[in-house]
Amino acid sequence: MAIAFGCAFAPVPFVRAFSLSSLLGNHEDRNDNIKKINVADLAALMRDKNSHVFVYDANVTDVRAKHGIIPGAVLLSSPDDYDVAQTLPADKNAELVFYCTNRH
Repeated sequence: MAIAFGCAFAPVPFVRAFSLSSLLGNHEDRNDNIKKINVADLAALMRDKNSHVFVYDANVTDVRAKHGIIPGAVLLSSPDDYDVAQTLPADKNAELVFYCTNRH
């Protein structure tokens, strides 16, 4: 499963992709599937009916109201606390894109 995540001070300029196993500590493939994609690349993935990409908005409500959301994105109930089994697709090979606006 590839996971992409982007946090920025402005609406998403790019997202960074990570393999799930590298995030969970399996360092064998730590550099596999790591790449940057820009907004145009994400838009192309979302248009491609064969890409199996899932987009998740990890922003809080006021940020969504100010900046909007990517059409088709799943709105997470919280940026860091949500039901993974119910929210993420069963397909472990699906590409996941998480985005947020960094408020720190």
